[in-house]
Amino acid sequence: MTDREEAELVGLLKRLKPGFQPYKVFEQLARLTVLSIIEFVPLRMSQGGKIEVLLLERGDNAPIWPGEVHTPGTVIRPGDNAQNTYMAFDRILNDELQGTAFSNPHFVGSILHESKRGPEHAQVYWIEPEEPTTAGEWYNVESLPDNLMESQKAFIQAAIDNYKNAKQAKSDLNPI
Repeated sequence: MTDREEAELVGLLKRLKPGFQPYKVFEQLARLTVLSIIEFVPLRMSQGGKIEVLLLERGDNAPIWPGEVHTPGTVIRPGDNAQNTYMAFDRILNDELQGTAFSNPHFVGSILHESKRGPEHAQVYWIEPEEPTTAGEWYNVESLPDNLMESQKAFIQAAIDNYKNAKQAKSDLNPI
């Protein structure tokens, strides 16, 4: 890149306002930086005592990961600041999970990973439904679908391990 091209690029970037960006711009920024994301892994115990995970399907026309299933999540935006701490959580619950009531999020951990759009630093949480869900489909965690986004596997496994530990700890505190 020449000095002139760099100056032109810097000038154009200065014109961008923080927050939601046009997809083609976002795609290039994501490739060049580490995105901070939040992932919710909805889990429940089936009637048969098996752990299930709720996965959402991306449309066949999605620009990235078309037709693949994933856990609900979002990129943290500059507007998701200290005054609006839960804006990212609200986007997941209201937009992706269609307003279904879930438990408070249980923090699982931070996972730095590589996705198709670039490096991401994920804050992973598990949640449990408090009412029937209207979004997505429930899958037994022992037989996840082939069209699961590759980068989601680590999120799901970490959430399952944390969920099992939390359920065991609760059981230990409340013996029958």
